[in-house]
Amino acid sequence: MKIAVGTTSKQKLGYLKEILKEIGIVAKVIPVSITAKISEQPTTENETEQGSLNRAKEALKKVPNADFSMGIEVGYHKNSKDIYEMFSCSSIIDRESVVKSCFSSKLALPEYHQKILKNKKYLGKYVKDYKKNNNKPVTNYTREVIRNRKPFITEAVRNSLLLYLESSSS
Repeated sequence: MKIAVGTTSKQKLGYLKEILKEIGIVAKVIPVSITAKISEQPTTENETEQGSLNRAKEALKKVPNADFSMGIEVGYHKNSKDIYEMFSCSSIIDRESVVKSCFSSKLALPEYHQKILKNKKYLGKYVKDYKKNNNKPVTNYTREVIRNRKPFITEAVRNSLLLYLESSSS
């Protein structure tokens, strides 16, 4: 199986490979450098999903012999209480135009991150600084979750793979 992935992010590719191994799927993962054609920091669910779809579509175009392609996007959105939440969306597209997209759970970000996003600054530049002199277990864990985004990316990737692979094996 060949999977074209619309990213060269070692982090995202590593998480994808972990999930493939967890599920028991042997696949060649082919990273593709593309542009998501959205803002650098998507701040709505729609924009985040569109980014993952754009990544998957472009990857499939660039790797014509792939069985399917995947796009992975991390984004933020304001909930009904005007609080930014972090999440991920993963989309899969195949040659028969089957499309499967899944969102991860969402995490309401701490006030530190809220201020950055509300001031329209790029969050990635500041995540390492969140309570960097605080060595409490919960703070350390929160800092790493937001910085590495692993729970969000792995959940969205796992769910989209399961949804796609289960429906295509029927």
